[in-house]
Amino acid sequence: MIHDDKRRFMRMTVKAEARITELESGRVYRGFCHDLSATGMSVVLDEPLEPNVTVEVYIESSGDMIQPLKAHAKIIRCTQEQDEQWTVGLEITQFN
Repeated sequence: MIHDDKRRFMRMTVKAEARITELESGRVYRGFCHDLSATGMSVVLDEPLEPNVTVEVYIESSGDMIQPLKAHAKIIRCTQEQDEQWTVGLEITQFN
């Protein structure tokens, strides 16, 4: 599926708590998943993360019928938004 913004997969708007853990250091960050696709997502955090770092992402499901999302991802970009918030773009490398 190709869309106007040149992404291969459609992104769905999501408003769910996300936990991001740096695999190397074990440091944990909490934020909100903003959107999600088959190959990536964006998460809003209160602090920046460095590009090219590999993390584990965990997003709890809102219902009993859907399993939580747990995946390894690579940080592609991190941009500062207003009010000391950062939008982190992640590329999913492996679903766990």
